[in-house]
Amino acid sequence: MVLSKQRRQTLNPKTRLRLSLTPAIRQSLQMMSWRNHQITPFIRDLAADNPFLDIRYPEPSKFHKTSSQADIPIDFPFSSAMAIDRPDISLHAHIMAEIGLLFPLGLARSVAMALVAHITPAGWLDDEAKHTAARYGIKGDAYQALLEQLQRIEPAGLFAQNLTECLALQLKDRGAYDDNMQQLLSFLPVLLDEGIDGLAHKIGLNPDQLEQLLKQIRQLDPKPGARFSIDDGDIFHPDLIITKTNDGYDVAVNASTLPSITVAADIKADKDMKPVLQKAKAEAAALQAALTARTNLLTALTGFAATRQSQFLASGDDKLVPLTMAESAQHLNCHPSTITRLVKDKLVVTPRGIIPLSHFFSPAITRPDGIAVASRAVTATIIALIMAEDKLAPLSDANIADAITAQHGITLTPRAIAKHRAKHHIAKAPNRKIKPRKSSPENQALKIKPKIMY
Repeated sequence: MVLSKQRRQTLNPKTRLRLSLTPAIRQSLQMMSWRNHQITPFIRDLAADNPFLDIRYPEPSKFHKTSSQADIPIDFPFSSAMAIDRPDISLHAHIMAEIGLLFPLGLARSVAMALVAHITPAGWLDDEAKHTAARYGIKGDAYQALLEQLQRIEPAGLFAQNLTECLALQLKDRGAYDDNMQQLLSFLPVLLDEGIDGLAHKIGLNPDQLEQLLKQIRQLDPKPGARFSIDDGDIFHPDLIITKTNDGYDVAVNASTLPSITVAADIKADKDMKPVLQKAKAEAAALQAALTARTNLLTALTGFAATRQSQFLASGDDKLVPLTMAESAQHLNCHPSTITRLVKDKLVVTPRGIIPLSHFFSPAITRPDGIAVASRAVTATIIALIMAEDKLAPLSDANIADAITAQHGITLTPRAIAKHRAKHHIAKAPNRKIKPRKSSPENQALKIKPKIMY
């Protein structure tokens, strides 16, 4: 057989891309990467021009940000140095991640997650929070005990029920809360009406002593929640739901956040309108197919991930196994970029609370014996070790590395531990060390959550 020397005509990459990405395919790929609530406005715009689209829209979100009445005047001269310094994460996302560390499983975790909806932009709890907890059976001392645990979340002051409590939590965190400070916070509004002398007389301190206390208060942050980015409330309306069953786990797309589409029957019209209507019907059918494909793929992907990570769903992050998006793509017989789009920004309700779909995926760290361990499981162990450490003598990175070797059989350098810490904004051992004031013996016995760098 003689091969022809005639030059073959080929398509360059740009031409091939332009030919393959039809409007229907572009639409399908676009919806893969969107969250459920982002699809609704897109479909609503299409429905305005397409008579073949019969759409049932999800119920409007009832989430709203509430605020508690401050019991200290808002014009108190707090330091202007307080600024938003965590714009990379929303307040609610931060709190939910911290709750996952504080409460591995059980009723306390469920109630804590429910209370996230009652956190105001300032970081305080609104007045309805206790009623929500009561519906779970958590009242009185049990509710207060739960709050004390939640108030360990950094930055200090979160989950306060009012401004006085917010400031008190920060002072306790600094070891600067005593009887004089407690009395000062109780009578602080007097400062605006009667001045320093009037307030000093009210609490029985001389003006110089009072000024020193006020100086400490001015350095506090009355709105610790404002350090984070603004959350529009969509974190409380996840895209998928994983439910524990007798045989394993059931996965479903959250229908309450997603519109459903039906393509209407043929519409009677003049002959001149038929080409227009045929095109409209084809577009409606393509949209329905794209939405169905998204639902099917998203459900299949989440089901595969839940099956692989069943031990994580049952016991926690330290039971995660290595799982990559490339491996998932091979299992589902699709392109890795499709998996990336599906995973992007999706939130899942699980027996462990609301988590990002991306949490199921973790690269591997290989042990000397060839066994692979999930990187995220190692990170979870590091965080657990730091949370359980003696705050008067925190673990060094070398100590943590030794503990990781003992638990996971992996040899990590102190430098690698430092990278894991930095990724989760956990300070070095010297910065985590608590040095209670000698004047406050009760603070020396107080076990405080590790300092997080903000």
